[in-house]
Amino acid sequence: MSKKTNIDAFYDRADEYMREGRYEEAIELYLKLAEAHPEDDSIVMSLSWAYRDSGRVSDAVRCLEGLLKKEMGRRIFTGFAFDELVRIYREESNYERLIAICEAAVAAQPDDVALLTTLGDAYLGAGRPDRAVEVFTTLTGMEPDAPALLCRLGDAHIGAGEYDDAAGAYDRAADIEPSDAHRFYSALGSTLSRAGEYDRAEKALRRSLESRPDQAFVHCSLGDVCIRQRKPDKARAAYEEAVRLDPASAGDYYNRLGNSLARENHHALAVEAFEKAVAADPRNPFYYLNLVKSCEAQGRHDDARAAYEKARSLGLFPE
Repeated sequence: MSKKTNIDAFYDRADEYMREGRYEEAIELYLKLAEAHPEDDSIVMSLSWAYRDSGRVSDAVRCLEGLLKKEMGRRIFTGFAFDELVRIYREESNYERLIAICEAAVAAQPDDVALLTTLGDAYLGAGRPDRAVEVFTTLTGMEPDAPALLCRLGDAHIGAGEYDDAAGAYDRAADIEPSDAHRFYSALGSTLSRAGEYDRAEKALRRSLESRPDQAFVHCSLGDVCIRQRKPDKARAAYEEAVRLDPASAGDYYNRLGNSLARENHHALAVEAFEKAVAADPRNPFYYLNLVKSCEAQGRHDDARAAYEKARSLGLFPE
């Protein structure tokens, strides 16, 4: 049997073990192949996948970091090991190592937009928005007509508490692609809301709706922001508009409204919303459960019991 055929036979058997979930046996074969053919990076990559799938993530990382050193020493950066390490470090929220490999990759390939973007996102994930702003400012200078990069720059500014700069970045994105302005401002509103900037979030969401008034989901997001601003009447009006635009989803919208109100202890209003959800979809057990919880929170035990018994009579809860 030729050397090539021998390698293929081992590979085929190792791949079969992987498909069958026999990871340790696959690892044993890949180790033998790697020892016999140390120049073949594809073997080490397969070995790293076997380690990863078997739960031996630290061994997978060891293999991949060895491959990454080789990748960075080449004129053409393939990035196979880099991509795998990025995925693993993100899953583990290991931002220290993620930033380290991203910085090393960018040092080797300083003009690579994808690598710089990954580095900027890593800084954001690590809670270092000032560094993310630097990276995305560089990127938007390299590609000034890329709305996605401007939106990322805006998010970095939000992380740094630079809200006017964030709005400016999103405005530039909307100027470049006016047809997507509603999407950009909706994303801006969501990010501002997560940052606790509810007045700014409301403004951004209303700009999204000015561009495209038929976005039922954005009306719901606006309603949630109004609740956080302690404007429940405006919140209910926003949700009613969502229901008008998409009546088939009325139950889901009213249930979402009820949950948002309940989180802010507006249980009387939450009960009304859950009752509307039940009326829209009387076969959904979760709507009844939420109604029961808000009735109980108000001390309306008889109403809670009635809602529970109604759901049980419909066969939605076990006897």
